[in-house]
Amino acid sequence: MSENYNHELDRLFYPRHIAFVGASPKKGKRWNSGNSYISGAFSQDFQGGIYPVHPTAKNILGYKVYARISDIPGEIDLAVFTIPTQAALQVMEDCVAKGVKFVHLLTAGFAETGREEDAKVENRIVEIAEKGGVRIIGPNCMGVYCPEGGIAWNDQFPTKSGNVGFFSQSGQLASHFILQGPQRDIYFNKVISFGNARGVKAYEFLEYFAQDSRIDMIGAYLEGLRDGRAFFEAASRITPKKPVIIWKGGQTEGGSRATLSHTAAIAGSQQIWEAMCSQAGIISVHSMQEALSTFAALRMCPLPKGANVAILGGAGGGSVTMTDMAEKEGLKVPLLTEKSIRALGEMIPLQGNSVKNPLDAFFEEGDQFIRLARILRDDPNIDALIYNLEFTWMFRELGRSGVIKYLQKVIKGKEELKKPLLVAQEHMGEIAMDVFNEEVAEWFHQKHIPTCSSFEIAARVLHNLYGYQAYLAVVNEG
Repeated sequence: MSENYNHELDRLFYPRHIAFVGASPKKGKRWNSGNSYISGAFSQDFQGGIYPVHPTAKNILGYKVYARISDIPGEIDLAVFTIPTQAALQVMEDCVAKGVKFVHLLTAGFAETGREEDAKVENRIVEIAEKGGVRIIGPNCMGVYCPEGGIAWNDQFPTKSGNVGFFSQSGQLASHFILQGPQRDIYFNKVISFGNARGVKAYEFLEYFAQDSRIDMIGAYLEGLRDGRAFFEAASRITPKKPVIIWKGGQTEGGSRATLSHTAAIAGSQQIWEAMCSQAGIISVHSMQEALSTFAALRMCPLPKGANVAILGGAGGGSVTMTDMAEKEGLKVPLLTEKSIRALGEMIPLQGNSVKNPLDAFFEEGDQFIRLARILRDDPNIDALIYNLEFTWMFRELGRSGVIKYLQKVIKGKEELKKPLLVAQEHMGEIAMDVFNEEVAEWFHQKHIPTCSSFEIAARVLHNLYGYQAYLAVVNEG
């Protein structure tokens, strides 16, 4: 990060000096305290000033301790509060007097409890901050992760920076995204867990990530919006330039009730949410696996020109159920052209196989997959391919080395296809096979072939890509 800070939120993600209010000198007192954030900054090679704040301690994790915020020399860009709710009032006043730019309130126990007295304390803290010019992150959240800025709330987070910006009302889910992303070669440039959203709002993070040249894709986990109109207006401006993927919690009556107790968010109607997302060009997803696989597919695949998909790897009833799943997700499974069917018939024994689509066929030679890829590339009825790859029979027939040689041909076939290829890898329940599955998934992602943990998710991801392409086509025509 250069020293040319042009946006207000730059000092949040690239702070020069951080105060950790609530750090503890007690050995083992690491989690739910400022210590975990100090360890996170150390693991990310933070280059700025680290200032633990504690009323009596002299040294915490090798850093000099200050009794109050006001005792710290120089400016403070970010103060992290890991202190009890009532104590936060006085410390917030100290931050105002000090001129602190951002306060991250990890502390829970505010409006999300449903108790009037807790909501009053939250409102009072917000009032003090707003009058004093301090921007709040939270309360009830994990805060900032930015490898380039040297800041993280967990010392196990990757130090590698990527091209995804992510904002989340759940710190736990944000952590899972950060830790599971690398399995799909997805790394995050910036992540913010912002909880109850009483200070900086969701649309501000959306707009900030949109103007950041380091970020190519934007994602979010949301439970409710305090700023719905501003958010969707911002999204409508941004989605023609960068894809925005959002997983919304509280999609059922019970889930909506849970969001109220989690982040004091009112979830609202799922039908209205989906309609607003569609209008704004937002890709709406329904699970972490779908979100991560969509990120991977957007990065690794061309957008499909249509919704027509070829399905490979089913057998009998499997072909039927995969076709049903694909079409339920809004895809089409058309017949191949007669030219393609003839070409496949010359390559694949018809006994026990079907070559019309879905392709009820299993290949023992990788060159067969390459030939298939060329046929589908030239077939005008097909826009993409989902390969349901199941290793049990392959191991039995080919052995491990034979399977690896076959998969190398799949990679070459992907290059010939020139259309989106998604691989669905079902877990078999056998430990050795599932371990190999994970190895293959990681390898495929390195070769720019996105994998999904089930055929159903693969179908959803492909539909997400098609929906985004269709949205862009309409926008560009206008």
